[in-house]
Amino acid sequence: MTARPARRSGTVVTVLLLVVAVLVGAAVARVDTWWPVLTATTTRGDVGDEVTAGPLRVRVDGVRTGTLLVDPYSELTTGGVWVGVDMAVSGTQADAGPGSLQLRDAGGIGYTATTRTSNPLVYTARAPDVPEAGTAVFEVPAQALDGDLVLRVLSEVDDADGERPQAIAEISLGRVTGPAQDDVLEPVEVALVPGGWGG
Repeated sequence: MTARPARRSGTVVTVLLLVVAVLVGAAVARVDTWWPVLTATTTRGDVGDEVTAGPLRVRVDGVRTGTLLVDPYSELTTGGVWVGVDMAVSGTQADAGPGSLQLRDAGGIGYTATTRTSNPLVYTARAPDVPEAGTAVFEVPAQALDGDLVLRVLSEVDDADGERPQAIAEISLGRVTGPAQDDVLEPVEVALVPGGWGG
């Protein structure tokens, strides 16, 4: 008579374990719908467009090239080409700045903003809707200018969260003309845009 309750409790435990295993399996199968894998959001535009991407607002005003880079501190030559992207940037809802600036060539190769000069538009937070303009400088091989270029402005990784993944602004620069042999690229110093975005 004492053996029957032991069998019942063993059967109950087995059934409970099976139920738990089925529930866990069902939960694992649905985890992607409950917590989807978020990818970066990308907003696209052209030169002259104000492009809003997550916490950033960006506008490209022009593109220049040179074989010699002249900034307030030095003159730098290159085995390739200096590309200067004149642009304005601000935060949208709060202070924000680009975490990375990249040029992508027609072959899909990306070039980050050079570290050979200060590049003050990168990593510096800008106030919301108070745009500051300057020049982002890239050093690329001459063949990168053989096709269209795209500027990619990535928000800081810290700006990404479960509700809003990292945002990217992609601005099509089109075909950029290469420099003559002695063309000088002089970056524009960062300054407030008179009149703001509407100015």
